[in-house]
Amino acid sequence: MQLTPEEKITLETYNTTAKQWSEKHATVDFWEQEMEIFRKLLPSGKILEIGSGGGRDARELIALGYAYVGTDISTGLIEMAKKANSHVTFLAQSVYDLDFPEGTQFDGFWASAVLLHIPKTKINEALQQIRKFMRDGAVGFISLKQGDGERLEEDKRFFAYYSEKEFRKVLQRNNFEVVQTTVHPMSGKTTWLCFFVQVHK
Repeated sequence: MQLTPEEKITLETYNTTAKQWSEKHATVDFWEQEMEIFRKLLPSGKILEIGSGGGRDARELIALGYAYVGTDISTGLIEMAKKANSHVTFLAQSVYDLDFPEGTQFDGFWASAVLLHIPKTKINEALQQIRKFMRDGAVGFISLKQGDGERLEEDKRFFAYYSEKEFRKVLQRNNFEVVQTTVHPMSGKTTWLCFFVQVHK
C-alpha cells in the first residue's frame, strides 16, 4: 500500500527520532486501567500489537501472560523495541500490509496511538487488514486523540482526530462491536479516546 505524502513525513519523523521518542514515552503503567479491562475481556491468548513503538506496551502485555507479536512500520522504532524486549518477535510491517502465514488467527490486538496516524479515507482499509488476522470474537484495544479533522502538525506528524460518536460509527461499519469505552485525559491538551472492541467475522 502506497503511503500518502503526510504518512511518509510521519514515518520519517519516527525513524529519525526513534531513540528520543521511545525514551520520552517509556512511562510505566500508562495504560494500566485499560490493560486491566483488556485482560478481563481476554484473560489469555495470542495477541498482535499494531504500532509497537519503542516496546513499552509489549513488555507489560507479555508480563500479563499473552503470547505476543509486535508490528510497526518504523524500522527505527522496531530497533528500539527489540533492544527493550529481547527474544520477542517484532516485525517491520505497515498496518496496510500485515503479512502472516495463511490461517494465522490472533485472539486479540492492541493498537495504542497508531490508527490516529491513518488518514480518514484509509481507516476502513486499515481496520479490515487487522480484522483479516483475527478470529471471530477476538478482542481489541484502540486509542485515539479526541478532536476534529485531520492535519500534519508542527512536529511533522499527521493526526486524524475523532469524537467518540464518529469513531464508533467507523468501527461499526467495519464489523467491530464496541464493548466498552474509556476517556483518558492527560495534562495539557490531549484527551485519549479508548475503545475495547470485539471482532465479528
